Amino acid sequence: MHIDPHSHHSIVIIGGGFAGALTAIKLLDKTEVPLAITILEPREELGRGVAYSTTEAVHLVNGPAGTFSVHPETPDHLVHWLAENASRYGWTPPVDIAGSFPPRYLYGTYVRDELRRAISTARAGSTFRHVRAAASNLVSAPHKVRITTSEGETIEADEVVLALGVFQPALARPEATVTRHPAFAASPWDAAALDRLVEADEILLIGSSLSMVDAVASMEARGFQGRYQVISRRGQFIEDRRNAVLERDFLAESPLPTTARSLLSTVKAERRALAAEAKDWQALPLAIRPYILSLWQKADDAERLRFARHLRAFWDVTAHRAAPDSYRAVSNAIAEDRLRHHRARLLAMKPSGRRIAATLKTRAGTETFSFGGVIDCRGHQLHDWQRISDPFVRNLVESGEVRPHSTGFGIDATEQGDVISEEGRVHRNISAIGHPLRGVAWESSSISEQRVQAIALADRILRKLTPLVLAAS
Repeated sequence: MHIDPHSHHSIVIIGGGFAGALTAIKLLDKTEVPLAITILEPREELGRGVAYSTTEAVHLVNGPAGTFSVHPETPDHLVHWLAENASRYGWTPPVDIAGSFPPRYLYGTYVRDELRRAISTARAGSTFRHVRAAASNLVSAPHKVRITTSEGETIEADEVVLALGVFQPALARPEATVTRHPAFAASPWDAAALDRLVEADEILLIGSSLSMVDAVASMEARGFQGRYQVISRRGQFIEDRRNAVLERDFLAESPLPTTARSLLSTVKAERRALAAEAKDWQALPLAIRPYILSLWQKADDAERLRFARHLRAFWDVTAHRAAPDSYRAVSNAIAEDRLRHHRARLLAMKPSGRRIAATLKTRAGTETFSFGGVIDCRGHQLHDWQRISDPFVRNLVESGEVRPHSTGFGIDATEQGDVISEEGRVHRNISAIGHPLRGVAWESSSISEQRVQAIALADRILRKLTPLVLAAS
């Protein structure tokens, strides 16, 4: 398809997961001038990314459907969609759809269908295409950006959006010897690898957060009867999401904390107050979450890094709790004395015949254990763009079109998401959304935050077209 720059405002979105698809939806729904939107995404379906590509019915969204509409002005939009469509996609919704936690594959289908709807109802003259390729290179200019795809196509655009998601870290050298071992699953979303572990006697789960819940739910659904040993470096262990009630807006009662230490002290005091009143601590994230962006952006890099080093593990298991139905597999395994969790650091893994020998640093010292299976549940958590091996990311950094954020999380950008080059120049036609903005906004990985970012980004891009609209009127 040829894009005529004189009749369209051309926008290329690099990445077709949730953030990229939602940005396209908001652009198509709001535009009053013709747009030519291209999404570069190797996957067949848009709107899924890593999180919503799983086909396992036990992998659930970790929040109730009533909070996950892609249109916040219509909070029950997802609820109505599920009522009308869930059954034909293989899920029977409960009576309380708003309070349910639907499968992630179904939420991905919802986003995909909404994008299809937005395309079909877009303003006359707008065009959309999905290029099943990755970006390989990007060259910016004041008024155009040139993108080269992995298939060799060159696309020029007026605006580019980086919606690249996150990347999985490579195994460290001491662990790399088991990469192709049949008893090793590099992620809890590799169905074929999990199938191979059903007859194992004991499985080591590396990591104790949401990915671990996915792994246990999947193995239990397969009929696994063995034991689990769960390790985490901080000793934290995720809980299920309960229907806690926001008790009080305790961070509004005084100036926001400016250091990680003062934030921790304030939160601990509130947790003690809740305990004294026999109230659920899960009210805490409800009160903290609206302030995360302000807390992060008002802090300096030293405090941000102090938070990341010392408090990140605590925040992750506090804010990101598991869907009750999938967590039930974990609870049952604990009740049956088949799942144990302890603080430990993985030092090395190596093949041991059909098994894997894992050396762990525990409180008792350094010990080596033999496992019938190992599942890496640390998730896609590599945010340091200087360590990401993806060719496009490497080209962006090496060319200076972007610079890694000073915290080591994602890339540098303005608070509005305009990308900043290595030399400090603000790109006025290259923006980022979601995971690349981790250093700018920290909590930029969830549906709620990416929804806010997508709406603001679409509005910002479309405001640039106002002069074109006035000139044509």
